Amino acid sequence: MNLSRKTFAYSTVISILIVSLLLGYFIFMLPSLYVAYMQDRNYSSVIKLQEGYMKTGSYDNLEVKNPSGTLTVELPLTGDTIYALNQFVRVSVKVRDEKLLQLLDKFRYYARHTDEMKDFKEEDISFDELKQLISIEQYLPADYPLNFSFEIQENNNVFRQLSSRVHRESDKLLVFESSVTDGSNYYTSYIALGLTDEVIDITFLPVMTPRIDEIKPVILQSLPMIAAVALLLVLISSQLFSKLIIIPIIKLSNHAKYMTEAETLYLEPVSVTGHDEISSLAESLNELYQKIQQNYQELEIKNRYLAEENKRQEVFLRASSHQLKTPIAAALLLVESMIHEVGKYKDTRAYLPQVKQQLQSMKKIVEDLLYLNHCSKELQKESFSLKDLIEECIGSYHVQLEEKSLHIITDGMPPALFTDPELLKKILDNLLSNAICFTPKDGRIAILYEEHRLCILNYGAAIEEELLPHIFEPFVSSITGNRAHGLGLYVASYYAKLLNCRLNLSNTKEGVMAELIFA
Repeated sequence: MNLSRKTFAYSTVISILIVSLLLGYFIFMLPSLYVAYMQDRNYSSVIKLQEGYMKTGSYDNLEVKNPSGTLTVELPLTGDTIYALNQFVRVSVKVRDEKLLQLLDKFRYYARHTDEMKDFKEEDISFDELKQLISIEQYLPADYPLNFSFEIQENNNVFRQLSSRVHRESDKLLVFESSVTDGSNYYTSYIALGLTDEVIDITFLPVMTPRIDEIKPVILQSLPMIAAVALLLVLISSQLFSKLIIIPIIKLSNHAKYMTEAETLYLEPVSVTGHDEISSLAESLNELYQKIQQNYQELEIKNRYLAEENKRQEVFLRASSHQLKTPIAAALLLVESMIHEVGKYKDTRAYLPQVKQQLQSMKKIVEDLLYLNHCSKELQKESFSLKDLIEECIGSYHVQLEEKSLHIITDGMPPALFTDPELLKKILDNLLSNAICFTPKDGRIAILYEEHRLCILNYGAAIEEELLPHIFEPFVSSITGNRAHGLGLYVASYYAKLLNCRLNLSNTKEGVMAELIFA
């Protein structure tokens, strides 16, 4: 079973569990939560209704839970008129009996002095007398055409009080809550008593209390559809979620397979969005690819280095076989002519210096090539004075400078260096040697110091333009008369690379500029 099917199976099991929990919630918890919610809503509605009426004195723009059964009695703190109203009618009742007015005043007093209600006793009010005072029969004439009679029907719907409590919302608002049942239905009555500066507002709000048994049948009828929709939604969401997990994993697998089968070593990073374990895995793979690519690049650098070493070996062999052949042949010819005393060569004293010159030329070539062959060892870096090194190199050419009457000028502040002084000395020696060789007699050589570079300018000289692109190649020389062996700039360029420096050679208006840029 592949990862997709496993994920789908796990998602199906989880979906069934979630739907089961959801059904249990609907059957066992939702009805009781709904009943508690409706009770809180009914209580909140009577509070809002009472507070709204106390502010405006009207039912306008007020939400009434039970419009036909709601009634507010407004009892002014002074006067003999009582008002009863709801959303449909407003009734004014004027009290003309003194005893009733005394009862109203007593009620007003206790409403304003709630702290004294503990002294109130039920005997203080005669309910029989009150019933007689408000009885209609005693005020109707004997010949009134209608006769009223009231009877209480005995039936099984006997109301039984379940609970009653008083809520004190504020110093000006009290709510009495009473719950009763007749055996088949449940009712809750709210009586809100509010006191303002002018009136006493009493609001009556009876409501039907919802029962759990009334809600359960509706829920049970809806459960099949709810279960089907919930299961479908959970399965779809689980499938989508599993794809979000599987697709990046498949992408990583395909990318790893592609990288193993790739013919080139170009490593393309894999892109996975997110901040989870899969994205962390992708980042780890990218780091691995990057390290592989870095190692590959290091191998490329080493290969190039080895290729350059092979090139140096080739240079060594070619120089040994070709460049040494000319001075050797010349020296042998001179020696043989002097031995046989051929013509002018009888004067050995005159031609022995020429033999020495050819031998010194061979010695110079051998020394450059041998040092070039062994200088790739570990560099011996140290701090030193560039100015002292330049002056040491100039001192070795004192005779040549005097013979050609050359002047060397310096300008700028020498930079502080930390590198291999021996290799740098070889570079400077080659550059100064070329500058002295190519500068005309009575000419000038300028040495310019800058922060990260050194410039040597020999005035009055020039390099053929066709030679400039190849000037750092071996056996390339611009001397046409007394030909050099053409290894000086090649050696200097190689040393500069070892020191991580750049060596440039260019023609200027004044002459030839050799520029050494330090890392």
